[in-house]
Amino acid sequence: MSEQIAAKPLPVKPLPAKPRPVARIVCDARQRRTVRNMERRFSGDFSPGEPVRAAALIRNDGMYPHKDIGEPLVHPGDTGFVRESWRFLGEVYYTVEFTARSVFVIMRGREMVRMGTAFDAA
Repeated sequence: MSEQIAAKPLPVKPLPAKPRPVARIVCDARQRRTVRNMERRFSGDFSPGEPVRAAALIRNDGMYPHKDIGEPLVHPGDTGFVRESWRFLGEVYYTVEFTARSVFVIMRGREMVRMGTAFDAA
């Protein structure tokens, strides 16, 4: 009984080939820049350097230094200049400088109006 039983290897069947998903990532910075410029032109967004007037009361939410939380930073009717704009989670935000109050505030487009509009006449 010193004979050892030789184990036969089991036949290995090849696995069926899985279909690979087809994905293409295309990045063309020139086209993207053109689309953004067209969006800005037709959507009525504000451009840097444009004078605007606040349409809403802006209070400190704790992000503005040296001011108490809830203290008004900008009152409706205050004038300022758009310094920059950017998108975050599909919404456009603007940094606006109000020189009379010496503050920089981040605002949405609905919180301000262009100078020379019907709101400006009031």
